[in-house]
Amino acid sequence: MNISNSIDEKKRNTVELLFFAFFIPWVAIVILSESTYNTIIPVQITQIGRLMLPLCLVFLKLFLFDKHKFPQLMIILSVLTLILVQGMLLTGKDDLLLSTLLVIAAYGLDFKKILKVYLLVSSIMVVILTGSAVLGIIPNIVSHQRGVTRYALGSIWCTDYAARIFFLILIVLYLYSARMKFYHWIGVLAVAFTVYKFTNGRLDFSCMVLAIVLFFIHEQIVKKDQGNRIKTFWNTMWEKLAPVLAPAAAVFMTLLTVLYSSDNKILSKINDILSTRLQLGKSAFTTIGITPFGQEVTWVGMGYVVDDSTPKGYNFVDCSYLNILFALGVIVAIAVVALLSYMAYRNRKDTRFVLVIAMISLNCMIAHHLIEVAYNPFWAVILAAPICTLAPKEKAKEEANE
Repeated sequence: MNISNSIDEKKRNTVELLFFAFFIPWVAIVILSESTYNTIIPVQITQIGRLMLPLCLVFLKLFLFDKHKFPQLMIILSVLTLILVQGMLLTGKDDLLLSTLLVIAAYGLDFKKILKVYLLVSSIMVVILTGSAVLGIIPNIVSHQRGVTRYALGSIWCTDYAARIFFLILIVLYLYSARMKFYHWIGVLAVAFTVYKFTNGRLDFSCMVLAIVLFFIHEQIVKKDQGNRIKTFWNTMWEKLAPVLAPAAAVFMTLLTVLYSSDNKILSKINDILSTRLQLGKSAFTTIGITPFGQEVTWVGMGYVVDDSTPKGYNFVDCSYLNILFALGVIVAIAVVALLSYMAYRNRKDTRFVLVIAMISLNCMIAHHLIEVAYNPFWAVILAAPICTLAPKEKAKEEANE
């Protein structure tokens, strides 16, 4: 028996137990804080929980378990301090800080295990929120806009519920698509259609269906291409696209917004399809403006609205790239896109992960949840154990699935 390996294994188990002991309640609280439970639970409680749990976890891991050299430790603490100061003094938002804490806390841990636990906790919370809203325990926001009845089902707005299911579907596809049977694919598709039926989240629904189609095509190619020609082309194509997916999406949406004019018939049509997102973004460049380090922006959106009327001063910019640009500044916006590009490039040999980044990059052109832990846990991959690092048994299983 290798004593050193046994000691390392015990330490890994201890670190994992510590991580998940904080991570599980944190995910639950973060999701609660983004729901209409806010109307019956004091906001201060959820706000303290969503910040203090990851802070405690990070400092315990940093100083008790993680083997960072002193310069690395100073860099991590400096980055945390700068982001904390930016959130408290400039922007009044904690989403960037929470995502950063997730990245640091996940250092050296099994990325897929983190996703599996997140999927379980988040799914349970969706059931609790949906049931609570249907039973009247919390408000179930209902909209009748454009002659369509839409339900938020415990979320603060209909599209937020659809966005959460979109990210959960991505996790399911990434983790399990290699082992999914035909009825599993039908089941996932049925979930997407059911969510669309109740939320009428058209753009999120489109992203769900596209993600399912892309993953289905990938699995068919991997399993049935005996000659490996199509498989090689497919994997190589996504490998080359990996680093440009997020930058292309961000630049494309920014250009569309900047160039938008009601006189341009093509852009006006696109604006209508995107529910006036181009118009609102173009207006924000004038009314809000951009800064290097961010600013406090008072977003007026449809959240919690129950009377079907658009709130006075409605100015919400749904596009994640622009939302981050206006609220958190140019430097953070560039850094976020660069990190997405890095995540895809670093794991470019894992086509499934590249497909995830492709879908997130696309979805965040029209949704604002890119750096919100309550929706997107994929940031953990930055410092988690590399996806390609598998134990021999796990590697054999992966190869068998393919």
